[in-house]
Amino acid sequence: MNKMYPGLILSLVGIIFLILSLTVSMPTILWAVLLGTSIILNIAGTAISMLFIKTSKESFLLKWPM
Repeated sequence: MNKMYPGLILSLVGIIFLILSLTVSMPTILWAVLLGTSIILNIAGTAISMLFIKTSKESFLLKWPM
């Protein structure tokens, strides 16, 4: 299964939340929730993207003639 797109989408949504938390003035609790959500989404997106890269690399190496 192709895991590239979910990883990219989670990372992009995390970046959007980060930009919103830096530009929009809001109460402290909402700011903390938005920033926490941004951090979690960015970490999850990065982890999924890293797994995609690892499996892509392994499948490429298996196909490569030695």
